[in-house]
Amino acid sequence: MQLIPKEIDKLVISQLGLLAQRRLARGVRLNHAEATALISSNLQELIRDGNHTVADLMSIGKTMLGRRHVLPSVVSSLVELQVEGTFPTGTYLVTVHHPISTDDGDLEKALYGSFLPVPPKDAFPAANPADYEPGNQPGVVIPVKNSRITLSEGRKRIKLKVMSKGDRPIQVGSHYHFIETNPQLHFDREKAYGYRLDIAAGTSIRFEPGDTKTVTLVEIGGNKIISGGNFLASGKVDLTRTEEILTRLQQAGFAHEPEPTADAGLISPFSMEREAYIRMFGPTTGDLVRLGATNLWVKLRKILLIRR
Repeated sequence: MQLIPKEIDKLVISQLGLLAQRRLARGVRLNHAEATALISSNLQELIRDGNHTVADLMSIGKTMLGRRHVLPSVVSSLVELQVEGTFPTGTYLVTVHHPISTDDGDLEKALYGSFLPVPPKDAFPAANPADYEPGNQPGVVIPVKNSRITLSEGRKRIKLKVMSKGDRPIQVGSHYHFIETNPQLHFDREKAYGYRLDIAAGTSIRFEPGDTKTVTLVEIGGNKIISGGNFLASGKVDLTRTEEILTRLQQAGFAHEPEPTADAGLISPFSMEREAYIRMFGPTTGDLVRLGATNLWVKLRKILLIRR
């Protein structure tokens, strides 16, 4: 057999999925890995049958297992799963949001292709509602109440007006060196040297054709060494090189519109709700974290990080 790594991965999922089906058939509530493998394996088989669309499978994936069939922690930990498969019309990704979204599920669908007997409903008694409380979940984080997180505090900032004159949407990521963004964005590139968007890491700002937006930029931190982008401003940030870099950009066709009145005064730094910060990046100073499924809790006193 000549199997590529992706096919070997699918075989592992299939093996664990079959094991999960056997355990389910004898009345054992599934853990996170078992529930994930069972649903994923069944979706792979349904894709192989070739009788369902992507939309069909997204719906079917939510109906296989109910809350009574899995451990209470699985309901909160298994929020999404994705399975890639080859359909008659091509290869697509099936995404199932909140796979455990009903109480009773459908055991016939859950045991699809296993030829195992469907256990009676009373084999899975309903769990105590208190087990589903957020504070009882493994690894739960309890944030400091009524608190916001300020990002990149103490750095220089500037506000620039940006107009998109392109014919298609332009999306700029949080840590992209702003001076090197799309040539069709018209703004003061000289003032943007050494700066990036003042937004949460991993997010972006989208400019539709004809859009004009005023954005806040924040000074790049760390060692201030620029790499990537369009390779027109690479190297350590050095303000003596600004004119040379700007000339290079203009020669390459990048739009530049000086903005003498650009605001560089007292600009409020970007901040976000602590709950949103935890969802994106995890707990931070002051938050309480439960250690797994134990009754031990820790309070974060200090975060060791590298500023960038």
